[in-house]
Amino acid sequence: MSPPIAVALLGAVVLLWADDAPPAAPLDRLQVLHQAEAARWRMYLDADRDHQARFNPRPVYVWTNPTRNGGQHGAVFVWTDRGRPVVVGSVFSHPEERQRVLCHEFHSLAPTVLVPERGTDDEAWEPKAAVTLQPLSGAAPPDKSPSRRLIQMRSLSREFSAHSVDFREERWELRLLPQPLYRYEKPEGDLIDGALFAFVTSAGTDPEVVLALEARREADGPAWYYRAVRFSDSNLYVQRGGKEIWNSIRDDERNQLHFNPDHTYRLIRDKFIDELPELVKENP
Repeated sequence: MSPPIAVALLGAVVLLWADDAPPAAPLDRLQVLHQAEAARWRMYLDADRDHQARFNPRPVYVWTNPTRNGGQHGAVFVWTDRGRPVVVGSVFSHPEERQRVLCHEFHSLAPTVLVPERGTDDEAWEPKAAVTLQPLSGAAPPDKSPSRRLIQMRSLSREFSAHSVDFREERWELRLLPQPLYRYEKPEGDLIDGALFAFVTSAGTDPEVVLALEARREADGPAWYYRAVRFSDSNLYVQRGGKEIWNSIRDDERNQLHFNPDHTYRLIRDKFIDELPELVKENP
């Protein structure tokens, strides 16, 4: 499905929060369900659970993949701390055995070991490492103007390319979305600006790799940092200027759906629910 359709779906979801919103269509109802599932998570930034990240209830991106599992639909959310995203997550669902299965997919962006939490009977996510960004060598210093910094970030993102190799050993070239999923131009502390970009497959509009770009204050002047993170169950590869700079290969814990050794990424097949009556005809 093309990006304009994804944008249209996002507009429909935003209407659901308006007081005079029209009756929800089936896909809109799905997105309300996905938002409610995401809101159940509490993301703590310390082991004592004194410092909790803020959940942004509005999805930053809505996506679909008609080629997988009878048609997947999902939404991407962020949890922030002092204006910076520390978790990017997607809740999505698809038909299965005349029901609908809900899935949760997350990656930590926290500079500390994240402590996610929800119900005591729910399947847990237990990251084992902090996530750090690396200096982006050769990049011009961040501009003083917020609008020109956005142009810089979009230009820098185009220096990267990515591909995936799925469980069938099939290679997929990933396409960079031209606009960031999320922009955080007024964070606190040493951060000046930042954005999350996504690489998607031609099979749908669901993100496979998320690229974080940040401008930071340094002793020698502002500088750019970056980090690519897993957002897929495939093997992932990222290049900059044609040279591989990052990869993430599925580990041996496939049955637990971690796919990386430090568990900063997590994919959970969470639960089955009754299929929405409006979707039964679409998914016989």
